[in-house]
Amino acid sequence: MVGIPEIAGAIASLKAAKDIAETMVGLRDAAAFQEKRIELQSKILDAQSGMLAAQDERSALIERIRTLEEEVARLKAWEAEKQRYELKDAGNGTLAYALKEDADGAQPPHWICPQCYQDGKKSILQPETQIQGRCQVLACTRCDSELLIQGVRDLAVTRPKRRR
Repeated sequence: MVGIPEIAGAIASLKAAKDIAETMVGLRDAAAFQEKRIELQSKILDAQSGMLAAQDERSALIERIRTLEEEVARLKAWEAEKQRYELKDAGNGTLAYALKEDADGAQPPHWICPQCYQDGKKSILQPETQIQGRCQVLACTRCDSELLIQGVRDLAVTRPKRRR
């Protein structure tokens, strides 16, 4: 991570370049002048390198902040949305989240999957009749959960899971 030491190094390189340039003004010997010119260019390149590294880190940090801000916004939105639901008995002792009666909005009453709710997702459960009408379930199309709400499930007869 590029930070204060790298920026300080770039500043030190620029100061050294300034000192070299001041020395060059007083030189009359062409060989000494050429040597100092090369040293000056080296210090300027060091300073540029340090500043570019700091700029790259700054860009990466800005991107990280943007990503984290999006995540915080998503979590806040989910927190507000999940307050509209309460855990209730959907039938046959099965628990699922139901839209509260006093929840704002024009949505019809519905159930959402408790597993998806815990994962921070809203997945509306769909009623299904299985095993020739002997049992009813609420099925989640997101995680393939099935919540038995009426009847008795014959364990010998199962239906294949949906593919996502």
